[in-house]
Amino acid sequence: MDLFEEYRQQQTWRDWPQYLQHIPFKSSDVVVDLGCSVGGVSSLFASRVKQVVGVDLNRSFIDFCQQHQSANQTFIHCDFDNIDYQSLAEINGVWASFSLSYLPVPLDYLTKLHSIIQPGGWIALLDVACFISANLSLDSVYYDKVRQFELLSAQSGCYDFNFGDKMQLMLQQVGFEISYVDNDVTDLELNFSGAARADVVQGWSARLERMQKLRELLGGDYSCFCAEFLANLQSPQHQQRGCVKYVVAKKAQ
Repeated sequence: MDLFEEYRQQQTWRDWPQYLQHIPFKSSDVVVDLGCSVGGVSSLFASRVKQVVGVDLNRSFIDFCQQHQSANQTFIHCDFDNIDYQSLAEINGVWASFSLSYLPVPLDYLTKLHSIIQPGGWIALLDVACFISANLSLDSVYYDKVRQFELLSAQSGCYDFNFGDKMQLMLQQVGFEISYVDNDVTDLELNFSGAARADVVQGWSARLERMQKLRELLGGDYSCFCAEFLANLQSPQHQQRGCVKYVVAKKAQ
């Protein structure tokens, strides 16, 4: 399974409409989807707002989105730091799902977004916390190492596995007013109780194959770790531990 197919499959596990119902968007809004992936959320917004601009660094994602875009959608192949916001229409809303956690200094970028979003506009962030460790048994011999790996990854500016826990405070720090918070979002792949579906286990297996830095940390134990992790996902005793967070905030008028 290649990365494109992984992301297309993941769309089937997300209940995107449940998130949109908490966003104060208007039909006249211009919305930016940061990390639009294969365009699932962009398409939902396109049927509800004036214009949607999807941005992603993956060329194959953008090609796919452009082949299926509607008249009020635009897709840009670009990293977040090089988006030419001046060339876009006045922006009323920003959606970012599982994407700002890749930024080395997300607080700085949220400051930039606050300055760009029009007064009365909004921002909605969906992301993970304890991404891997929250789906690993607490009594696992690998738990402490994996948890430390997650913390060190953020400190190195590579990827913040705990960004979800920081979103609300960061948004407040840059001047947004929080309007909705869910710190325990149920998700078929990332935050659930009981045994995972077979396709979800397959998706996690593909993800683990790509996690080179964790593989390097665990060395010869990596195969055993992966087997234990996937077994825990398939166990009826697997417990949801609040690793998906969602925050909606507004910019004052």
